[in-house]
Amino acid sequence: MSSFKKAQKAQRKTHKERSQPSKRKRLGLLEKKGDWKKRSENYHFKEKRLKALYEKARNRNPDEFYHSMINAKTKGGVHVLEREGSQYSTDELKLLKSQDLNYLRTQVTIERKKIDRAREALPLMSEAALPQRKGLLENKHTVFVESRKQVKEFDSATFFETAPELIDRKFNRPKVQDLESGAAVFGADQKSMKKIAKKRASAYNELGERIDRLKKIETVVKELETKRNLEGKGRRTKFKDPANPQQVVYKWKKERRK
Repeated sequence: MSSFKKAQKAQRKTHKERSQPSKRKRLGLLEKKGDWKKRSENYHFKEKRLKALYEKARNRNPDEFYHSMINAKTKGGVHVLEREGSQYSTDELKLLKSQDLNYLRTQVTIERKKIDRAREALPLMSEAALPQRKGLLENKHTVFVESRKQVKEFDSATFFETAPELIDRKFNRPKVQDLESGAAVFGADQKSMKKIAKKRASAYNELGERIDRLKKIETVVKELETKRNLEGKGRRTKFKDPANPQQVVYKWKKERRK
């Protein structure tokens, strides 16, 4: 029965919604029932809310008092609550900052271990190539020859001792000897090769993101360490970092401690 109903619905004519007539284009889009319903619900919700607030204001007791009113006042009809002083002492704040610093140092160690594991699983690659992680990574293999004649007669398949069908592969490119002896399996289709390439690109992308995250965390750790050192004693000199002019560096004078 359900299949008959589905077939019946498929044969029905699809009715398009009526648009705004050309004479009324200046009034904008034609409001549909769904649009009107949302507007109506919003209007009635605000109307009920205002009615309840008016009722609450009429029935308010002028002698009503709460202890929280001592630290509260109104400015221009807006309720403002005065903030109290810090509930933590200086020593407690230092302890909280040190706990944050320890947490970030732990995260740095965890990220470094994850990056090392990812690098071991992936082929060796420099960090300079990691920002190009969107899409498939392009590698180049340069071959040097003696003369221009050899350049014209150069055959990639013969030089790498592999089949011409496998010359475009960047990895898993067996030699002709292995193919003839059966030591290597030749038969990975183009679809599976694309899947493998996509997984490799995704892995490189994840590795690059982890390296970026590690750099950001290390920057925050340095800032927190600098703030903690500034709270301590000792003469210091402030100057700009030559490598990064926007960054300020502090250098403390060496003191002899007994």
